[in-house]
Amino acid sequence: MKLRIVRSLGPRRVWTLARQRLAGHRSPFFESHCELFSGSGLELGGPSRLFGAAGYAPAYSSAAALDNVNFASVTRWEGAIEAGRTFRFREGAQPGRQFIHEASALVSIPDAAYDFVLSSHMLEHSANPIKVLHEWKRVMRPGAALLLVLPHKDGTFDRYRPVTSIEHMVRDFESEMSEDDLTHFDEVLRLHDLTRDPHQPSREAFRKWVEDNQANRGVHHHVFDSLTAAQLVDRAGFEILCVEPAPIDSVVVFARLSPETGEIANSAFVDPQAHWLRNSAFVSDRQRAKG
Repeated sequence: MKLRIVRSLGPRRVWTLARQRLAGHRSPFFESHCELFSGSGLELGGPSRLFGAAGYAPAYSSAAALDNVNFASVTRWEGAIEAGRTFRFREGAQPGRQFIHEASALVSIPDAAYDFVLSSHMLEHSANPIKVLHEWKRVMRPGAALLLVLPHKDGTFDRYRPVTSIEHMVRDFESEMSEDDLTHFDEVLRLHDLTRDPHQPSREAFRKWVEDNQANRGVHHHVFDSLTAAQLVDRAGFEILCVEPAPIDSVVVFARLSPETGEIANSAFVDPQAHWLRNSAFVSDRQRAKG
């Protein structure tokens, strides 16, 4: 399996990742704002290595308490999950509550329950990401922080698929798209890059995986670059604090639920020609910024 991962990523990309990990590569924003994640939090999906002690944004080390949500009691990534006080996010910490819910329907969680929300490589599996983000807002206190990690198409098996426009995601929200959506499945089957997906042994196995998405939730409904990640968070009504590339396949958005009412000033992040895009680590971001 390790050899296949090397082949799927390529030696240069594997070397870059290894070098960054050995150097303890961390999020610059997180390093200077870790207090945003020091209270009581909720993670959707996971647990994630990115949030662990050696990860890019080690929020597990900062959190006083952390609960978790997953969509089913058995998943391919976590195996069997038991609801209740069973979520272990850090050695020595009291286990958090494990919820079994759809990310868009946190039905047993009250309003304004958390100081921050974490999610890594989960939202792309949701058919209606704006609806999901609105539900996360409901359980966040005013001023609460969001740490959202999405796969960037340049570094993943989505590299041949077109980026999903914010207009498309808005239409999904307005039409109340549900998780049984099949809109993107033909595109996924045609353009998914199996050479970058070591978990799929063959094209036929991948087809069966896609067809069984209602049970496994493995399909990426939407494809992101850095700009669309920022536009999504903006459209959901968060104040964006920072957007960063994370090694070697992710874009990280730090945001907050503004305690103030009125217009949120995210123009510096959602402008297609923004300066930060011109200096992105991802090629397609830089190309987009050039027009």
